[in-house]
Amino acid sequence: MGIQQMLLGVGAKEKTYVDDVFSTYLYKGTGSSLSINNGIDMTKGGLTWLKNRDATAHHYLFDTEHGVYRALSSDRSNGVNYDNTSLTAFNNNGFTLGGDTDVNDDGANFSSWTFRKSPAFTVVNYQGTGSAHTISHDLGSVPGLILIKMTNGSENWRVYHRSLTATHHLLLNESNVAN
Repeated sequence: MGIQQMLLGVGAKEKTYVDDVFSTYLYKGTGSSLSINNGIDMTKGGLTWLKNRDATAHHYLFDTEHGVYRALSSDRSNGVNYDNTSLTAFNNNGFTLGGDTDVNDDGANFSSWTFRKSPAFTVVNYQGTGSAHTISHDLGSVPGLILIKMTNGSENWRVYHRSLTATHHLLLNESNVAN
C-alpha cells in the first residue's frame, strides 16, 4: 500500500515550476480593455512589469501590494503613479489592461514580465523609519537580490545583491557603479 501511494503521488509534495510563477509575454496594444492571459495566477500576489517595445517609453511595474492603477517606473526616481486606465485587474490567469497608451497603445508592441508571489519572489510594503531595521518577508530563503523604492516620494531605486558587500548597493535607474 505504501508503495502504491508513493507511485500514485498520494501525499506527495506538490512541485512548483518556473512556468507556474513567471511569464514573459508579448502583446499588441488595442487602446481599449485587453485581457492578458499568460497563465500566471495573480490573485496569489505578485508583480507585472510592462514596456512598450516600439517607442522610447518608461517601464511600468504594477504589484498586488499597491493594487491596480498604481505603478512605479524602474527608470525614474518618482513615487507611485496613479492612473485608473492602466492595469485594471489582477486575474487568476494574468491581468487586464485599460486603454492607457503607456501600457496599451493601439497597434504598439509590448513586453510583459509577470512574477507571481512564491517562496522565491515577493513584494513587501513597509514604513521607513530613517534608521536601520529588519524587514520581515515570507521568502523561503535569504534574499539574493533586493530592490528598494520609496513609493510616496522621489528617490532612486536601490539594488542590493549578494555579490556586493553589505554596505554597497547599485541604483537601478542610474548608470553609476556600486556605492
